[in-house]
Amino acid sequence: MAAAAKFDWLIFIHRYVGLMLGLWLFAVGATGAILAYYREIDVALNPELFTPTTRDNPQHPDLDAMLANVRAAHPDRFVLNIDRYALSRDENYPFILSKPLPRTATGLDLSSIGHYEAASDLQVFVDPATAEIVGERPHWTWINWLRDFHRELFLPGAGGRRIIGIAGVFLFLSTVIGGFLWWRDARKHTKRALTLRLSAPGPRLVRDGHTVFGAYALVIIGWLSLTAAMICYETPLRNFSDWLLRPERVAQNFETLVSAADMAPAAADGIVSLNAARDLALTDHPASDVVLIRMPKSAASRFSFRLYPTDQDLTIYTRQVYIDAGTGRIVGRFDPARQPWTDSFFGLWLIWFHNGTMLGDAGRIFNIFAGLTLASLFPTGIYIWWKKRKARAPKRSPAAVAVPAE
Repeated sequence: MAAAAKFDWLIFIHRYVGLMLGLWLFAVGATGAILAYYREIDVALNPELFTPTTRDNPQHPDLDAMLANVRAAHPDRFVLNIDRYALSRDENYPFILSKPLPRTATGLDLSSIGHYEAASDLQVFVDPATAEIVGERPHWTWINWLRDFHRELFLPGAGGRRIIGIAGVFLFLSTVIGGFLWWRDARKHTKRALTLRLSAPGPRLVRDGHTVFGAYALVIIGWLSLTAAMICYETPLRNFSDWLLRPERVAQNFETLVSAADMAPAAADGIVSLNAARDLALTDHPASDVVLIRMPKSAASRFSFRLYPTDQDLTIYTRQVYIDAGTGRIVGRFDPARQPWTDSFFGLWLIWFHNGTMLGDAGRIFNIFAGLTLASLFPTGIYIWWKKRKARAPKRSPAAVAVPAE
């Protein structure tokens, strides 16, 4: 009895972290299981939007022609991003547009656009071979709603990510405690503790399901919660690791990485051609697919190009190139081949570890199992807690019940 009482505080933490975070645990587990293959699901449900009419499309199509057609079709909207799934080179290009904006003497009024994801309103799909628009849909599809909840709790920017980071820390702590409590009770009969007996009575079956599936998914859930917290606080963790491991390191000056040749010609409106900026971004790594382009608001801002290598492992060597929209000069690179490993770990590899892609389909299948298990822990945990609460409630004996006088 004394040994059991010694760990009552751990039981208390595990129980009430689960109760307080229960609905979030259920939702984040269910959405995480779906999002493991969200790209493939979206393409399968909407082939008319994603699949072009022609095959063997050029690796680097005419982006300027595509952009011109999109702007002509929606002159009152600002093009925020070009955001491909990159499941195949033969896929239509989704242009992400803002809501209709008021027009001023100098063009669209972009003052209301802050966080690009929050400003997104419409997706326009363009065939890369013909540059023609093939379809449109609202940006906020059910898949994007799930992604936004899973990543930011519908709170764009740092606010939602900080909350998820804190919740991830508590989930990791609860997972470690749950693993210890399971080991304490099961270490003498591990095989039985890892076996789900379907013939057991209902209450016992629920309890066994909670502990058995939780034990099998323990490491994956712990890893997912830890990596989620680290992703949400990536910048301070990266800065701390730099201070700890390389205190002599000076902030990287990206200008020293480029030469005078790293320039794209300026266009008439002061913003460089999208094709020229794309070609410049591919200068160092031509064997790459451009999968994401963040468009500049003005000549004073910059393009951002995300590159998936076709000749290297994308989970290790995904790159980002930043180009000044006015000068056409490369002003920054995120390149795992050139930078300290800590920058690559916190800025890229953690994300691929978290979503399972680092291990291919096996990693994503593990994530589905962990997500479904995490979603099941809340209802089964509630049931176990409620049954124990009823069992602990004091029972009144018949003799103690007062008999009303007649």
